[in-house]
Amino acid sequence: FFSVWGTPSMAFAIIFSVVISASVIAYIIYLFIRDHKILSQGTDVRAVVEDVRYVSSNDGGTTTLRYRLSWVQGDVTKQVEGKETIPALYASKVQKGCEVNIKYLDDDHILFVFDK
Repeated sequence: FFSVWGTPSMAFAIIFSVVISASVIAYIIYLFIRDHKILSQGTDVRAVVEDVRYVSSNDGGTTTLRYRLSWVQGDVTKQVEGKETIPALYASKVQKGCEVNIKYLDDDHILFVFDK
C-alpha cells in the first residue's frame, strides 16, 4: 500500500486532501439543491426589515448580514431571523425599515430576491 502512496504521512496527506475536496464539492452541491428547492417551492413574500447587522464583507463582492424580517400572513404577523450572504451591490437595499422581496419556504430556508 505505501509503495504506491509513499510514506504513511504522504498517504495521510493524500487521503486528507481527497476527503476535504469531496466535502467542499458536496457542500456546494447542497447549496445549489437548497436554493433550487426554495426557488421552486417557496412563496413570494414582501417583508419589512425589522433589524439588520452587517457581519462582514469581502473582496469577492459579497456582504454577510444578520437580519430580522416580518410580514403579515393572514391575520398573523410572521417574524424570522437569519444570516445571509448577498451581493454587496444590494446591501444598501437591506436597511432597517425597508421592504425586501424574499422567497420563503420555512424559517430556515429564505432567499432574498433582488431585481436585476
